[in-house]
Amino acid sequence: MARGEAQAIATLYQRHGARMVAFARRYVRHPAAAEDVVISLLGRWLERPPQVRDAERMSAFLATSVYHAAIDWIRRERAEQGQPPRAGSAEQPQAHVDRVDRRAALAAALAKLAPSERVLLETHYGRALSTDECIEQLGISRAAFHQRLHRARLHLAELLETAG
Repeated sequence: MARGEAQAIATLYQRHGARMVAFARRYVRHPAAAEDVVISLLGRWLERPPQVRDAERMSAFLATSVYHAAIDWIRRERAEQGQPPRAGSAEQPQAHVDRVDRRAALAAALAKLAPSERVLLETHYGRALSTDECIEQLGISRAAFHQRLHRARLHLAELLETAG
């Protein structure tokens, strides 16, 4: 892949393409747009091959790459429509303060979570690992993973609600 070989990138797409498109859909919301994001990313890799530092963290590399490609796609779409790069980009000073307050509240709520809940949320959301990767890393069953993730999100939401 580092040499920009078409076969290597095609193999990567065969193995990870569905997950890449699903991840892109989190941001662009339309299936066709998500496919466009991934295909354009792969096209760029053919022209300018990426440098993957740690092959063992390929999923994290792909998630990060797709995230940035999706954000770029959103920015281009908004620019073509004559909209600011993101909603609220011409924000008032109070909006910045509110965002800082929300970040502080989130940090405080995360600190109040049990370590097992924090590890679960960090593994799945912070490191952008798939469900299967989280299950393998945490050594728990699929049912336990989904149940614990649901409970951790509810607990975090409760902590944020009481803080606000």
